[in-house]
Amino acid sequence: MANAKQTKKSGTAKKQIKINTTKEPKGLSDKQMDDITKNTGKTLAGEEKVNLIIPKLDGESDYVECGINGYNYVIKKGEMVSVPRSVVDVLRNAKIL
Repeated sequence: MANAKQTKKSGTAKKQIKINTTKEPKGLSDKQMDDITKNTGKTLAGEEKVNLIIPKLDGESDYVECGINGYNYVIKKGEMVSVPRSVVDVLRNAKIL
C-alpha cells in the first residue's frame, strides 16, 4: 500500500498526516444521487426568485447551463428569466453575471 506523507508545521512542532492514495473513495449510489437531486429541486423551488437577462453576444451560444447538485437549468440568453437566488450566485461565481 502506497502512502503519501504530508508534513504540517505548527509552531516548531511537526505533524505528519498519512494519506492513502491507493484506495478509491466510496461513491454515492444512483438512488442517493437521485435523492440529492430531488431535495435540491425542492429547496430551489422554495427560494426567492430573481429576474435577470444574460446578454447574448455574437459568436456565443444562445444558452447558459447551470447545475446545482444534479439539478440543471438551461437559460436562454437575451430573454428575461426568473431563477432561484442560488442560480444567480453560481452564475456570478462563474463570471457570467
